[in-house]
Amino acid sequence: MIKFMHKHAKFFYVFFFLIIISFIFFYVGPIDKSSSVALIEIGDKKVYSEDYWRVYDNIKNYYSSVLKDKFTSEMEKTLNLKKVALDAIVDHELMLEAAKRLEIKVSDKEVSETILHDPTFIRDGAFRQEIYMRFIELNRMTPTYFEAKRREDIIVNKVRALIELTAGQLEKPAIDIKAKDKEKILETLYANMDRERKARLVKSYIDGLKKAIHFKVREDLIG
Repeated sequence: MIKFMHKHAKFFYVFFFLIIISFIFFYVGPIDKSSSVALIEIGDKKVYSEDYWRVYDNIKNYYSSVLKDKFTSEMEKTLNLKKVALDAIVDHELMLEAAKRLEIKVSDKEVSETILHDPTFIRDGAFRQEIYMRFIELNRMTPTYFEAKRREDIIVNKVRALIELTAGQLEKPAIDIKAKDKEKILETLYANMDRERKARLVKSYIDGLKKAIHFKVREDLIG
């Protein structure tokens, strides 16, 4: 597991964190940054150090939960989580900027549907308004702020889905495996190959955005 995550770290955040990155911001509500220097500037969007450290802490906690006692300070350095967090935020914001230029929009109904079907707010098979509001209050947010971040998440997923459509259908590998679980093994292999292929395609698209869209990163602000 450790070798796999280290080997694929540069692609791992592409197909994983592009999906959840905006949810990472949900854990703490907005802070007044009127006197702060922006860590990242892309178009008219600014991301501040406080946002970065929230993302970093959540990524670190994720790896810690997966690797448990094997996750050490040395492993943290090996995986270069500081850069993973920074790159994930830049990639996310670049995708949002690309979506703006492509005029990709999300309706209020789409946002509402994702919230109504979010397992976080469902009990006994139904959406619970009181659970939703408690979540909002505990994380020092407003429904407007939460919905704005959810909208961003949906937009990024739409861009990613459009990119992945260009990948077409992957031909299933023809491998002779003499095992009773041959079909299951092949399906797992195929799924992994397909995910990595799409991740590479998304990464390639983002690399192109980095050349086409001007952005500024003040890495000195996070040490």
